[in-house]
Formats: sequence, structure tokens, C-alpha cells
Amino acid sequence: MAIDRRAVLRLLAGGLLACGAPGLPRSTGAAPRRRLYLGVRAGPRGGYRASGFRASGAAAFDLGLPDRGHSFAVRPDGRTAVVFARRPGRFALALDLARGAAAAEFAAPRDRHFYGHGAFGPDGRFLYASENDFAGERGVIGVYDAAKGYRRVGELSSHGIGPHELALLSDGVTLVIANGGILTRPDLPRVKLNVASMSPSLCHVHRLDGRLLKERRLGPGLHQLGIRHLAVGRDDTVAVAMQYEGPRGRLMPLAAVDRAGAAAEAPLVFLSAAPAVWRAMKQYCGSACFDSEGRMLAVSAPRGNLVTFWDAAAGSYLWSAPVLDGSGIAPGERSAEFLASSGHRGVTVIDARSGASTPLDAPFVNTPRWDNHLATV
Repeated sequence: MAIDRRAVLRLLAGGLLACGAPGLPRSTGAAPRRRLYLGVRAGPRGGYRASGFRASGAAAFDLGLPDRGHSFAVRPDGRTAVVFARRPGRFALALDLARGAAAAEFAAPRDRHFYGHGAFGPDGRFLYASENDFAGERGVIGVYDAAKGYRRVGELSSHGIGPHELALLSDGVTLVIANGGILTRPDLPRVKLNVASMSPSLCHVHRLDGRLLKERRLGPGLHQLGIRHLAVGRDDTVAVAMQYEGPRGRLMPLAAVDRAGAAAEAPLVFLSAAPAVWRAMKQYCGSACFDSEGRMLAVSAPRGNLVTFWDAAAGSYLWSAPVLDGSGIAPGERSAEFLASSGHRGVTVIDARSGASTPLDAPFVNTPRWDNHLATV
């Protein structure tokens, strides 16, 4: 799809991409801020690897994993990241990013498994991981103490089923959790057991006492839109990217936002796009992220071989870039810049202002098949 240049120019003219967001680095054109990118990839001789690379595409590290990984939680000091197993795996590996080596390995309890995502508290001591209490048919957030070798010290309710991605808001106490609403069991790992009755939600939970602070659910007829991935932007605007589990031919919106100042009972606000856009995304979003200023939103649609770009403040679609099986996306070093990884091979830098897409010309990133997510440090 062609870039809507007039829409992007309106963003720029309105200062959307020029102003630094509170808590986010300001774009100055100086030295790059985000120098390390993290992803899981298929190994050239089988197996899976947790890999780090620089903005140039040069290798930073490349570590073997016990099994397929999914995503990363980066500690606030930027020295450590934890990679989680893909559902229904139980392993997690803490990585020393300076040495490019494993620092600790730990596991979910035998009656739990990871959903592949996590987030650290503001001081980096406690790690919060989305998990499945499959016997109890409920979602939980496991709490792990990094100061004690990532020993599991408790859990919180996710206040839903199938918690997937989660993030910490700027107040340092609120976890925002995407509950996909889909019931699964590890003995039937890819079977969705409750599609007819699934109930997704976006929940704000107090990380210290587990209280439900706010809950967003979808309206009638939308309960099969699984809320799986999210991104937090400027002023704690939360964008969600969804996967539709209903009839194949039905056209559904797949992205929405929850604004921090919205009333407690307010619904999620769906982003606006022409039917052709939703059709091209093929009912499935792979991940979401904001640019380095926290304003422009990218949502990947790997089944549609697209990465889409949105004006989150206006709630409207801008344009799409073709990326073959492009699921992993991360903010680039400059405003309106993103990196997108391909499940076939390679990583592309996309300038969402100009529409330019530039593959990283480096053997390390061009050889492997990249998996679901990218993270930045």
C-alpha cells in the first residue's frame, strides 16, 4: 500500500514527531540512543538462539536456547534482559548483555507455563511474567526476585484468561496486561479450547498487591478479538494489537488505544482504517510498538506480509510497508523510524516519514529466520 504522505506531513506539521515525550529520549540527530536490538531466531543448524545485534546489523551476541523463545524483558539499567520460552514452555534465561552470556536460568513452576512476555519493576529487582495456571483455568503474573537468582516469590491474578504481553506504566506501580481470553492446556499446546466463549480484556493491575485498577473489555460481537499484544506510548497511551478468532470471512478492526485520562468505564477506541487495510492484515497482528518519541505506532501483520503505521493521537491509519512474514518490530534510533524482522530472513529499517525501507546489509541479520519479536536496549 502506498504511503499517505499528506497524513504523515500533517503529523509533522502538528508537532507529533518533533516533541520529546516525558520519560522518552528526545530526538536530536546526535549519536544513536538505541544501540542494541534483541531477537530470537532459528539456528542455521537447527534449534533456536537469542541474538543481539547493533544498528548496523553487526553481531553483538548469539546464544543457544533450550527450546523456542518468544520475547524479552529488559531490566531498567539496560544490563540484563530475560528471554522467555514460547507457550507452553517453562524456561527463562537472564542474559548479561555486556558479556553476551547467560547469567541465570530459571523456570516456571510445574503447574504453570510462560506465555512468552514479562516486565521488570522500576528498580529492576522484581520481574513480572505472564503465565498460565492451566489447572485453575486462569491467567497469573508470576513474580520473580532478581536479587535472589530469579526465585519465584509470588504471583498476581491477571484478572483474565491467557495473559500475553504486559508492560509497566510510568507511575511505576501499574501493570497493564493484555489478556487474550483464550483457554489452553500444555497437553494440547496449539488447541484453543474456548473460542466460542472467549473473553479478552485489557487490565490495569497494581503490581504490589494485585488489585484490579481498571479493566477494558470489548463490546457485543467483538469477544473473539483476542487482545494479545500492546505498546505504551506518550502519556501512558496503551495501544493494543489483536488476533481475530471468528469466521474467516468476517472483517474486523485489529488495533485500538486506551488513553490514560479516559473514564473508568470508557471502552477501547478502535483505530480508523479503510476496509481494505483490515482485509490486508488477514485478521492477525503479530506485535505493536511506538517510535522513540512515543507517538507514531507500528503494528505488524505477518500473515498479510505488512507492517502498518498509525497516528495514535488521531486514531487513524497512515500507510503500510511490505515485509515478508514481518512480525518483530522495534523503535529505531530516530523518531518515526522502526526496525522490522522477517520470518523468512533479514531485518529492514523503515522510515515512516519518507516511506523508505532499507534492509540491513549484514550477514548476521540476513542469514537466519527471525521469530516473533524484537526488543531494544
